[in-house]
Amino acid sequence: MRLLLVDDEPLNLLALEAFLEPLGHEITKASGGREALLAFDRVPPDLVMLDLMMPEFDGIDVLRSVRAHPTRGDTPVILLTAHTDREHRLKGIEAGADEFLEKPIDCSLLLARTRTLLHLKESRDALAQSRDELREQNAQLERAQREQQELTEFIVHDLKGPLTGIVANTEWVYEQLRATDSSMLRALEDVLASSSRLRLMINDLIAVSQLERGTFPIQRRTVIVGAMLKTVTRDFERVAAQKDISIEGPPELSDACQVDPGLMQRVLENILDNSLRYTPRAGRVAVRAALGDDLEIAVANSGPPIPEPERERIFEKFRRGSSAASTAGNAGLGLYFCRRAVEAHGGQIDVVETDDYPTCFRIRLPAA
Repeated sequence: MRLLLVDDEPLNLLALEAFLEPLGHEITKASGGREALLAFDRVPPDLVMLDLMMPEFDGIDVLRSVRAHPTRGDTPVILLTAHTDREHRLKGIEAGADEFLEKPIDCSLLLARTRTLLHLKESRDALAQSRDELREQNAQLERAQREQQELTEFIVHDLKGPLTGIVANTEWVYEQLRATDSSMLRALEDVLASSSRLRLMINDLIAVSQLERGTFPIQRRTVIVGAMLKTVTRDFERVAAQKDISIEGPPELSDACQVDPGLMQRVLENILDNSLRYTPRAGRVAVRAALGDDLEIAVANSGPPIPEPERERIFEKFRRGSSAASTAGNAGLGLYFCRRAVEAHGGQIDVVETDDYPTCFRIRLPAA
């Protein structure tokens, strides 16, 4: 490492050099304050050993200039002085000295302090290098995440057009064949159900990307709770009928709440779609709501209960319950989207087991 020794007395410099030579470091000498600053800029030292009393530009002036340096202001500095009074020591400490040694110099003490400060400097430099590397890695990761999000949005936007055409044409064919009872009708119903799940996944990808970036515009409006729930429930009646699942509709709730209707509708669609996929044939799904201090919406089903250790994990991104591995149309994104959307409204979502239903998703939203 590099040591800069500063003293206006040549014999003192020679003595310091002799004391420090056993450490094996590179030594640069300066005979005055201004010469020391030139050497500090020319060959950056790892430690400065500085006489306090020098003519024109003394040790305090040099120390203050070192501390004001834009990139190397933390270089360790040892002040050397023949003064033992409190005032000189205090001035040196206030100016930023790391160590204060009195003349005549104790060689053993000088070597010990030098080793300690150099070790601290080495550790600090290594930490700074690690920090810079982590900062660069973080910047690269952020760039990659932005590129991934942009690519995802491009892809899903391009998927929406063809999917709309598939759904519209399938529905037209379905209406033309509705008068007949054939296997083709059941096949078309499967196509429509799969298209509906795909539409949910596409919308989730777009919304999640925007919610994570904080760019999703939450547009709150006054919404009648019962009407919103009935609209969503009605869209799933056909899918439920195909599986012989009964849907207990929401209560006649005329109370209003302030939410983003489009976003909350997609949350409820995700939960209902999830409930219907896990509810066995001839099972039950219930949609309930109650307004008190908070608005609470519950979507329960008679499917298998979710083990308690998994009830938090299923809301994580790309995570699914242990029984979800073979479930078609489950990318592990829907419930993550639900949590992000509900939290964007200032609410909470969780899953519990009730006396009536093994699985119940609860949404709590601020009433106002």
